[in-house]
Amino acid sequence: MMQPEIIPYHHPATGAVSYLIVDPATFLCAIVDPVLDFDPVTEAIDTRFVDAIIADIRAKDLGPTWILETGLHAGHLSAAGHLKYETGASVCIGARVVESLKRLAPKFGETMVDVDGWDFDKLAQDGDTFPMGGLEITPIAMTGRLPGAVAYKMADMVFTGDLVLAPSEGAGRCDIPGGDAGKAWDDAQKILALPPETRVFPGVCATAPPESTVAEHKASNIQLNDTVDRLDFIALRTAADAFLPDPMFAAAALRVAIRSGRPPSEPESGPRFPAVDLGKL
Repeated sequence: MMQPEIIPYHHPATGAVSYLIVDPATFLCAIVDPVLDFDPVTEAIDTRFVDAIIADIRAKDLGPTWILETGLHAGHLSAAGHLKYETGASVCIGARVVESLKRLAPKFGETMVDVDGWDFDKLAQDGDTFPMGGLEITPIAMTGRLPGAVAYKMADMVFTGDLVLAPSEGAGRCDIPGGDAGKAWDDAQKILALPPETRVFPGVCATAPPESTVAEHKASNIQLNDTVDRLDFIALRTAADAFLPDPMFAAAALRVAIRSGRPPSEPESGPRFPAVDLGKL
């Protein structure tokens, strides 16, 4: 079987990484975690970053099938709505997102969000499989994040969102809404239990998108290697989070995320993204 082609797109402003996954047998494709450009000062939204992905899809004459969201993002604004409008691809997220929608939509005053999840096209169950051409996609629930977070396993690859990062960067922060360091450790063990040669693609990175393997993480991940146990990880992650700045626009990102990647309309007056106390989410 021919291996899927993976094309990463690094978003420097947020550190997020989107991925274009191409099945060479059918030329169908999926996009993992598309990103909108956003200015938190002016609240201006731009689609240039995701439009570059769309241009590549059209240039390669691919068939967009899935938009794979690894969760309700707090670190970047999802471009799933724009990508779906432009390509017709279906938006997928973890089935437990319904729990998050029912909790977050009232807190944001979002009356147009379907809290049963119908704004998303597929609510993926943990361990279930669904096809993309000749590939099978298996979601793995990530319980240390907001309900609905998943990693996606296909062929010899796993896309880990903001959980397992590059070996030199450890794991994603656990002090954002829904984060739990202990559960994040448990989630990471699901990834590290995959075959050693499994290629790991993180959804966040500091510089160029790094590809690594499960074996490399077990040997050298600064927070998840084989010498670190659960209590060590919780201590390491908690200490690291204490020095991190508050998420720059988590409230705006989550507001877009619960709308399946559709930004709210600009109001006649007042801010497009009213301030929300993250501590109450």
